[in-house]
Amino acid sequence: MNSSVEFIEVDLEAGEKKLILELGGFWVMDETTQADLRNGRKKWIRFRADVVSELIGELSYHCNRCRNVYQLELLDELICHLEVTFSASTR
Repeated sequence: MNSSVEFIEVDLEAGEKKLILELGGFWVMDETTQADLRNGRKKWIRFRADVVSELIGELSYHCNRCRNVYQLELLDELICHLEVTFSASTR
């Protein structure tokens, strides 16, 4: 892997990591991020900066079509968390 790749670290809970793997996993092609998401003990997940906006879009797509209220709330919170973290890191 190229060491010049910029990562954004996001603090995620187990349920949030599971949602990302299930609904947006195909956007997360980076081995580092996949390993972080699959590691049950790891809390700070490293995402490539160019993937975060695509992931937010994919999760938003699923959120807008979700019929399960619980999953809808989880997705909404996760999307907001990713947006805040992404916007703070790009300043």
